[in-house]
Amino acid sequence: MREAILRDLASRAASDPGFLSGLRKDPERALAEHGYALTPEELRTVMDLRRRTAFLGDRTLAAMLAGGLKERGGGPPVKPSSPGGPGGRPARPGSPGGSGGEWPRGGRRG
Repeated sequence: MREAILRDLASRAASDPGFLSGLRKDPERALAEHGYALTPEELRTVMDLRRRTAFLGDRTLAAMLAGGLKERGGGPPVKPSSPGGPGGRPARPGSPGGSGGEWPRGGRRG
């Protein structure tokens, strides 16, 4: 897999809203229109990222891609974590009527 191509693709998606929108609607067409010739493995990576980020808005995804590129430096874009963070579990709600920051005696945080 050519990491430089995937970084370029992520960078373009993060900075070009029209490209990102096209990539999310019809990836193969958007890639071809912008001169990207991906290997089957690279295309699977793009399609998998598209599937896993379908619930995100374009601006959120663009910010995530830009942040991933910044954090990783020379590496490919990072994979988004599950919505609940590490472990994929949703956060626990606060107790009714409480401030949300305190747990009942004997309870656990996290």
